[in-house]
Amino acid sequence: MNFNKNQLEESHQFEMIIAKYINHFIRALHVLFSIALMITVILTLVIFATDIYNIFFNGNLATGTIHALGSLLVLWTLSELLHSEVRSLMGERIQVSIFIEVAIAAFVRKLLVISTEGVPLMDASVYLVSLLVLGIVYWILHTPNSTKKLLKTPAN
Repeated sequence: MNFNKNQLEESHQFEMIIAKYINHFIRALHVLFSIALMITVILTLVIFATDIYNIFFNGNLATGTIHALGSLLVLWTLSELLHSEVRSLMGERIQVSIFIEVAIAAFVRKLLVISTEGVPLMDASVYLVSLLVLGIVYWILHTPNSTKKLLKTPAN
């Protein structure tokens, strides 16, 4: 099928208009994500405050401290996600590693919490192995030439 020059220009203009509206929609989604993250941060602050309250007034210092540390870890993770959203709204690309960091923080929090619940070692080992895999993925993403180092065979 042959197109003349006018048809191609019209098609290009139409594509540019569609791309413009999609870009506006994506920006609106990122604003929505940012608002949702701010609400989540506020709610997590309430959970953290409740954990601190429980340390002093419910008498279980060890468990309360572990839960407070877990909540603090979630707050740190949410802070990183919110910071990433702000950078995205300012035109920067979102780094894949932020999602690896979120997963690592979630697994560390889970390990902190289950350490106070008497979970059998076999059940906890699943989280430990997952954390190890996430750590390796994070290392690969952040170490220059890490794939070459990982796959390099020793010289004979």
